[in-house]
Amino acid sequence: MLSGVYTIRTKGYDDHSVYCDMTTEGGGWTVILKRTDGSVDFAKNWDAYKNGFGDASSEYWIGNEMIHHLTKQNLPAMLYVMITHVNGTTFYQIYHQFSVSSEKDGYQLSIGETTGTLGDSIMPTGNLKQNLKGMMFSTAEKDQDRYDVGNCAKLYKGGWWFNACHYAFLTGPFGSDGWFKPWYPVFTHGHQIQAVIMMTKRK
Repeated sequence: MLSGVYTIRTKGYDDHSVYCDMTTEGGGWTVILKRTDGSVDFAKNWDAYKNGFGDASSEYWIGNEMIHHLTKQNLPAMLYVMITHVNGTTFYQIYHQFSVSSEKDGYQLSIGETTGTLGDSIMPTGNLKQNLKGMMFSTAEKDQDRYDVGNCAKLYKGGWWFNACHYAFLTGPFGSDGWFKPWYPVFTHGHQIQAVIMMTKRK
């Protein structure tokens, strides 16, 4: 099979158009986030992030409900993050344990052991306020972060699993300095990024 847009169905969820990567690390990856040109605004509300938005053939967020169904705890999954620098260099990070809880639990992020060339910015050592493991998802109008003096999603203009706030954040304003610390310290601002992909598959 070739990489491209496919229609998939998961238990309890309607047919869904997704982009599938059939070449990276053995293939079989379902892309949950794809950004390549800034054509889609990621400053969306809770329902948009829940249901998904954009177009699987270009830029999109697959939707938190679909991520939950793809990564339920009884279906062990992995996460692959790939970021391409504007100079053409591509970095990656694999998380060998990855799941997102249901909406009633705030789409809480569970994530574990990791390897790669990007470095681990989701669970940075010694930076508890930037550690995103166990965080619930936040949007501008649904603040579930641990930032005492503000709303990270509103401040940084994108839905994410914020703590107080982040060293990893892949849904900020594309191509701009306003996209702050997309993957610190390798990527400090969004103008350094040519493309971002997050994808998952079962082990």
